[in-house]
Order: sequence, then structure tokens, then C-alpha cells
Amino acid sequence: MFPLMTETPLSPAQIVAATRLMLGIAHVDGARTVEEEALIRQFYDGCRTASADFLSFDTLAAERGATSVVASDFPDIGQRDMIVALCIMVAYADGDYSAAERAAVEAAAGSLGLNVERVEQILAQVKDYMLAQLAHLPDAASVAVVAKELG
Repeated sequence: MFPLMTETPLSPAQIVAATRLMLGIAHVDGARTVEEEALIRQFYDGCRTASADFLSFDTLAAERGATSVVASDFPDIGQRDMIVALCIMVAYADGDYSAAERAAVEAAAGSLGLNVERVEQILAQVKDYMLAQLAHLPDAASVAVVAKELG
């Protein structure tokens, strides 16, 4: 399980806001990649419920709406940490956490009331999580290369 998942459920409006934010992060370096879209779609589809009126993911992804968020959008600090972690994962999904993506994640985190130190802590947790997902692979040399690239 992802280490920064919060016990506080997200409302439909929060799910849409988080998805829009992640789509914005995916566009920082140009068009979003298949890997970025798959990760965002997995989040969105996993959070949607049949009881709430949600846009289709494709409709939401086609929008060019606002991608900014503020702390009051996510009043629970655990929600804010989780959203920043998800944005970092989206940024890494294409294999590179670029300077532009880092700046966009830090700006979003700042809007959510998180300082750079907290973002670095979340980044370290995300890296640990991603490496843990690879730990079962028999090719330790490849895992070491990935670890170095994340470093």
C-alpha cells in the first residue's frame, strides 16, 4: 500500500481537483505520456464511486481548466501530503523528474501550505516506495541503476 494514503476520504470535488492538478503536472514537459495518463487514470477511476456524478476521465483529461489548488481544498494535512506524493509519482512516470516538474510540484505544494522541507520528505518516501516495488526483481543490478537514477 502506498505509504502516504490518507484515512480521510476524498470528496468528489477533491478527486476532480487532484486529478486536474496531476494532469497539469503531466503537461509541464509537453504532452502527457502514456505512463503518466495511466497513473492518473488509475487514481481517478479508483476513487470514483457509482453514487457520485463524475465526468469521464477522457472528458476531464481533455479540459484545459484550472490546475491550481489551495490548502482549503484539502483541509486534512494527510490529503495534502498524498496529493503531493501523487504529483511526484506522475512526474516520475515518464522516467525523469525534470527541473520543470520539480518546480511545478513545489508550487502546487506551496499552494497547499507545504514547505520545501516537507516536499523533500515526501519525495524521499515516494522514492523508497518506488524502489520497494522493484525489490522483488531478480536483477539486482537493474534495481541499483534505477535507485541511482532516482537519487
